[in-house]
Amino acid sequence: MSFAPTARLPVAALLLLHALPAAAGPVELDLAAALERAHRAAPDAVAARGQLAVAEAAVTGASVAFIDNPEVDGGAGPRLTSARPIDIDVRIEQNLEPWRRGPRRAVARAGVAQAKADVDVALRRLDLDVATAFFAALHADRAAELARRAEELAQKAVETAERRRKAGDITDLDLDLARTALGRARSATHANASERASAIGALAALIGAAPDEVLAVRGDLKPLALPDLAALRAAIASRPDVRALDAERSAATAEHDLAVANGRIELALWAGYRREDADSIVAGGLRFTLPVWNRAQGDKAAAAAKERRAIATREAVVRVAARQLADALAAYDSAKTAVDVFERDVLPGLNDSEQLLEKTLAAGQITVSDFLVARQEILNGRREYLDRLLALATASAAVRFVAGGAL
Repeated sequence: MSFAPTARLPVAALLLLHALPAAAGPVELDLAAALERAHRAAPDAVAARGQLAVAEAAVTGASVAFIDNPEVDGGAGPRLTSARPIDIDVRIEQNLEPWRRGPRRAVARAGVAQAKADVDVALRRLDLDVATAFFAALHADRAAELARRAEELAQKAVETAERRRKAGDITDLDLDLARTALGRARSATHANASERASAIGALAALIGAAPDEVLAVRGDLKPLALPDLAALRAAIASRPDVRALDAERSAATAEHDLAVANGRIELALWAGYRREDADSIVAGGLRFTLPVWNRAQGDKAAAAAKERRAIATREAVVRVAARQLADALAAYDSAKTAVDVFERDVLPGLNDSEQLLEKTLAAGQITVSDFLVARQEILNGRREYLDRLLALATASAAVRFVAGGAL
């Protein structure tokens, strides 16, 4: 009796296990990874890159030798004579555009530069939205973890209260209060889980996450220190929206140059063949227009107005940005001071109280009602600290966004 098939079974089972798809774990994201995902897959980013592709396609159209195709005009017909010979007249004409080709291509290249700047503007706004959503998700994640810890503490408190009730140390009212607190803690755990799911969902929508992706955020709510004030002020001039206005001004200048070229005379070469009776005639010539009435005055005025608008808007944006930076820094300084004071004056006491609270209840050194009041005070303090950190992270992102630096 052969045992070969049986011996091959473990190998076949092992191969089958390797062939099965592995269970996908959560996709862990820090802020940098979230921003990278958003730049790659967010709808706004995709649309902005598509607009850039449209502008680049315009360069292809502007690079052709001539905008106008050759025009061919011809006709044939008999003479109304007894011999009825056939006369033929054929003519081909081509506009030359001798001084328009360069300005036309310059306008297309300026359009690409402006589209690139507009992409940076769109991505910059997206960065702020993603950073704000990321910090909110991180805050919700920490709050959900805090709620789970509070539920565990409430469960231990009920167990302690039940032992003390059996021993006759507390009343039924005390036990009921402990059980009620546990129920509220369990409800709070689910409520915080709901808030976390909503926050993660908002972040997922901004970064273009797939429906089956499970996202997990990681990082620290406390942001890195900001650059010095001089660096922040200097960065304003290179903000994406300021660069976009510079590109808009360049595009307007190119449009004005094209309007000047369009206001000049138009030149065209033509060649023709004509047969009259028995004679064949070949001719050629030059056609040109006289720009007496229309010298592209409207296009020149519109381009000049666009240039003035870009210059004035840039000055206004830089002026407002300087004020925005000052206000954002004031909000950041206050938020940072709030966190520093909380960490110095509140957190040490919260940590000590949390360690002592459960021991004092188990030892009978505190009543159940006093325990519940103290526990809620600790939870409020922990949640307040998370709120302070979220405000600081948001304020830091606002400063970096206003100054134009990396988030």
